[in-house]
Amino acid sequence: MGIPFDKLKPPKWGGEVPAPVEREPLVLGTDCVIDPPVILSPMAAVTNSPYRKLCQAMGAGLTVTEMVSDKGLVHGADRALEMVDLQPGEGPVGVQIFGKDPEMMAEAAKVAQAMGADLVDVNMGCPMRKVVSSGHGAALLREPERVRDIFVAMSEAVDVPVTGKTRAGWEDTDAIEVAQAMQEGGAAALTIHGRTRCDFYDGHVDLAVIRELVKSVDMPVIGNGDVCDWVSARRMFHITGCDAVMVARGALGNPWVFREIQADLRGEPIPPKPTPERKRQTVRRHIESYVDTFGVERTCREIRKHLLWYFRDTPGEKVLRRRLSSMETIADVTAGIDAAIEANHGIDERFAKSHPRANS
Repeated sequence: MGIPFDKLKPPKWGGEVPAPVEREPLVLGTDCVIDPPVILSPMAAVTNSPYRKLCQAMGAGLTVTEMVSDKGLVHGADRALEMVDLQPGEGPVGVQIFGKDPEMMAEAAKVAQAMGADLVDVNMGCPMRKVVSSGHGAALLREPERVRDIFVAMSEAVDVPVTGKTRAGWEDTDAIEVAQAMQEGGAAALTIHGRTRCDFYDGHVDLAVIRELVKSVDMPVIGNGDVCDWVSARRMFHITGCDAVMVARGALGNPWVFREIQADLRGEPIPPKPTPERKRQTVRRHIESYVDTFGVERTCREIRKHLLWYFRDTPGEKVLRRRLSSMETIADVTAGIDAAIEANHGIDERFAKSHPRANS
């Protein structure tokens, strides 16, 4: 993903647990109803079809592909088409596109719609140097007029909603100017990550920036940043007044976060953390879907990072790290999972005693 491993876990908030909140499904179009209003963020090299389907099954109301090049889509590049790879039964699902030329972005949006996208999202938040150096991603935050032109072109080109994912600004918090440009261009909604480009992923997200943005526009706002459980989702909703939340790093190795937030929004008891056996089943289901989509060789290579996330900060992570280089078959991967669960045996025993009814 381009983010150091130690930055992949969002910081926890302290303080009191906010009061419960209620949110209706977020309706962006006839065929794009986000219910519950909880979204899996587009993440490079993560939100491929197997992980999107897993998070959707856990309760995500919308999933989004990793960002794909507008030129790649328009020219039918194999890599671009593979990154989208929308499967039957997925939905609602968005395709995120990066680029800076309004006409090219409009053509790419047409391709995405033809591939089955329920919405098309514009990446205006990626802070990585290789992306912004070419004027893409968060670099667009410095060009509100270009942003407006992009949304005009895309909104006129497709029938599905066109949304954008942005940040609090480049160096300073100037998100409102960009958001208003999006609105003038016909955007259906926007997602704001409450950090500037220069913040990258450091410190806590600035919820006050998101709150001010909500007040300044007449379209739905999706809050993003540091949402990693039902408590942080409540805090985002409560403080900012946003219409939906987007989960990014908090979903890495933790697809169960979506059922937590879904249950809380419905006023239901928060589901317990997964038992070791349920965790084993979920990880294996993820692997099986990966194999069906990409084959054994690619699965054994790419699933490694997911395994580290599933067992992060436990003795099982250390066991897996010693085995990663030798994982060449699905049997190797399965043995690694079993060893990680065994290494966590003491932790899981204590969990079982404190949560005797946990079964999912």
